[in-house]
Amino acid sequence: MHAVSIAPTAAPACSAEPTLRFASALLRHAPPGHPDAGFFATVIGKSLACGDLGRSGLSSRELEGLIARLFPGALTGHDSALAALREQAAIYPARNMDAAQAEFMPLLRALLDTWAAPGASTTPWVSSVLAHACLRPDHLWRDLGLSGREDVTFLLARHYPGLVVRNVRNLRWKQFLAYSACEQAGLPPAAAPGCPACEDYGFCYPDMPD
Repeated sequence: MHAVSIAPTAAPACSAEPTLRFASALLRHAPPGHPDAGFFATVIGKSLACGDLGRSGLSSRELEGLIARLFPGALTGHDSALAALREQAAIYPARNMDAAQAEFMPLLRALLDTWAAPGASTTPWVSSVLAHACLRPDHLWRDLGLSGREDVTFLLARHYPGLVVRNVRNLRWKQFLAYSACEQAGLPPAAAPGCPACEDYGFCYPDMPD
């Protein structure tokens, strides 16, 4: 089973060193061998490095449940490396979305819920992270702090295997998820809300208006 690795690089606004440091500190609290521990440690670590824990896409209740399950003691313990986690969790921000984002989110969540693999208790948390990341302009793997597209592929294959095999055109994952969400809802294909600001928007959507 593929374990998502912690990427050595990150976006300049959320630098790599603190992302890696926070993720490594979280993993000290993780049960051995959990297939999603590395992914969630990286997502939370990058959010902490950005100074915005809400960037993870998890609600405060989801974050609390996830940490209790995967990183027990990280919030209640005395690990000095995770002081920022405790500080930011105490003032957890509300998530604000514009109209396009608010319209897109339930469509994507419905898609992910439809194709979720049975029995994986962490899948709803993965769905929250992915849906929120699609609101931002970067490629999914880079936005989440992962090592490459293959990490997103393995993550999706583990949690939504029936959906992954439908990507027969090998579209980029954010594009594929957006198209699939629209198709399931009976809507014409549209880009994810974050895509128009991406440097590769013209490559992914050559026929879309600017």
